[in-house]
Amino acid sequence: MASSLNGSTPVMLDRFTRFDSASVTMDNEFCYYYTILNTTNADSLFNELKQSISENIRSQVASSPDLRIFRDNDVTLRYFYRDSLQNIVHDITITPAQYK
Repeated sequence: MASSLNGSTPVMLDRFTRFDSASVTMDNEFCYYYTILNTTNADSLFNELKQSISENIRSQVASSPDLRIFRDNDVTLRYFYRDSLQNIVHDITITPAQYK
């Protein structure tokens, strides 16, 4: 799945968010990497949206047939958000206990 996603990256998702890549770790984590662009304060912009982003992720993983593989394999999801200098400004971790 990560390889498939990486075949179409980078891609702008909206005015501020670019999806850069995905990876899988040996700890059963699926990681998504994003860059926040077109703002001088990525941290502030992200803080305004963090709660709704987390809720949307949990809801999607819990209900989407396409994401059943994560539910069936107790995958932890990690979302890393970087600024334009590639410094991590936020990360969101969603564990199986949060979406089951």
